[in-house]
Amino acid sequence: MVISVARFLPEADPHSITGQRLILACVSLASLLGALDMSIVNIANPAIIRSFQVSIGMGSLVILAYVLTISVLILVMGKLGDRYGFCLLFIAGLMIFGIGSFLCGIAPDIYFLIGSRILQAAGAAMFSAIGPAIITEYLPESDRGKSLGYLISFSAVGFALGPGVGGFITEYASWHWVFFINLPIVIIALASGWRYIPRYMPPTDRKPLPLAGSLTFALATLCFLLSLSLFQVPGTPDLTLIILFAAGIVFGIIFLQIEKRSRDPLISPVLFRSQHFRSGIAACLIITMLFSGVTYLVPLYLVNSRHFDQFTAGMIMTVPALLSIIAAPTAGSLADRHGTVLVSSVAVGLTAAGFLVFATFDPMTVLIVILAGMIVTRVSTAAFFGPNGKLIMNHCPEGTIGNGSGVMMTIRHIGLVVGIALFQSVFALRMYATGIPRDGTPLVPRLTPALSELGYQAVYLTAFILCIVVLFILMRTKEEPENT
Repeated sequence: MVISVARFLPEADPHSITGQRLILACVSLASLLGALDMSIVNIANPAIIRSFQVSIGMGSLVILAYVLTISVLILVMGKLGDRYGFCLLFIAGLMIFGIGSFLCGIAPDIYFLIGSRILQAAGAAMFSAIGPAIITEYLPESDRGKSLGYLISFSAVGFALGPGVGGFITEYASWHWVFFINLPIVIIALASGWRYIPRYMPPTDRKPLPLAGSLTFALATLCFLLSLSLFQVPGTPDLTLIILFAAGIVFGIIFLQIEKRSRDPLISPVLFRSQHFRSGIAACLIITMLFSGVTYLVPLYLVNSRHFDQFTAGMIMTVPALLSIIAAPTAGSLADRHGTVLVSSVAVGLTAAGFLVFATFDPMTVLIVILAGMIVTRVSTAAFFGPNGKLIMNHCPEGTIGNGSGVMMTIRHIGLVVGIALFQSVFALRMYATGIPRDGTPLVPRLTPALSELGYQAVYLTAFILCIVVLFILMRTKEEPENT
C-alpha cells in the first residue's frame, strides 16, 4: 500500500529546492504525529478508564508508558541512525508506530493497550530521534535554523490539536478512533519518506549496539523519570519514590563508568568535548523545563485562581500556542541570517521579561495583561528552539549527527518531565512555607486565590532566574564548531 501511494507522489531531486522542501515536509509530518499522540490520548483517558473499569492510577500508565518509552529509547535510536542510515530508521519507526496504533485501537483490555502504547512509542522514538539529523544531513546549512523551526512548529501543531481532536473523536465516535486516526497519516508519511528521503547507508562496519551502556542508560532514565512522574500522582508512597530515584542515580553512575571504559560508547565522546555543544544542550534542557512546567501550571492558575471555566481557559491558552507556530520558523530564519546565539539570546531575554511580568500578577490583574504575558513567554520560548537546535547540530562532527540529534531529543523529553516536577515542587514548597500542613491531603482545594498567587509568583521568579542562567550560558557559546 505504501509503495502504491508513493507512485502518486511527484518525483523530486533531493538536491533541488523542491526536493529539500519535500524532505522537510515529510519529517515535519512525522514530528506532528509524535506530538499529537502525546496530547490526544490525555483527553480520551477518562473514557478509556471507564471502558475498562480500571483505577485512575492504572489509566495513567496509558500516558506514562508512551512518554517514558520515548525518553528511554530516543538516544539509542539516534545512535542506530548513524550506523544504519536515517531513511531506514525513519521508515521502520513509522511502520512500528502504525502497527502500535492499530493494536491500541483494537486493545481488548488495559494491559494490551499499555503494551501497544510501548510499541507505538518505540516507533515514535525512532523517527523523532533522527528528524533533526535528516534536516542537518540533507538540507543546506543556510536554511537549517528555519527548517528546524518548522519541525518545532509541526510538533506544536500536534500538541495544540491533540486535546480538541481527541475530545471530538471521543465524544462522537469512541476512544478507539483516537488511535485509528493515526493510520492514514502514517501511510502518507511512509510513502513520502520512501519517495523523498535518500536511502543512504553510512560507510561503517556497523558494530553491534553497545548493550551494557544502552541497558544501564535505559534503566537510569526510566527509574529517574518514573520517580518524578509518580511524584505527581497523589498517594504514591514516599519510599517508592526514594527507591526509584536512588536506583536512577546508581544506574547513572554505572552507565558513566561503562562509557569511560567502552571503545564504542553509546554517546560519542567527541560531542561533549565541545564546550559549545554542552552549552547548547544545557540551555535546551533549562528552557524545555521552563516550557513544560509553566505550561502545566498556567491552566491551574486560570481555573483555580482566576475562576475561568475550562473552555475559556483553553481558548486563552490557544492564542499564544497558535502564535508560537508562526514564531518558531521565523526565529529559525532569523538565526540563519543573524546567528543562532544572538536570536536565542533575544528569545530567552523576552521570555525572562514575560516571567517577570507574570510574577507581578495578583487577583485583580485584568485578562488582557494575563494574555499579553502568556503570548510573550510562549512565543519567545517557541522562538528559542529552532536556533538552539541549529546551534547544537552545528557542533556535531561528521558521523555523529544522529547521535547528537538523539542526545538533543533525549534532553527535550527529559526536560518535559523534570520541568513539571520542578515547578510543582516550587509551588508546593511556597504554599507549605505559609503554614499549610504537609499532611498528604490534596493541596489545591485548601488554597485561597491570594495564597495561590504566592505560589505562582514563586514559580515565575524561579523561571526568571533560570532564564538569566541561560543567558549567561549563551554568552559563552560560539556559533562555529571547534576543530576536533
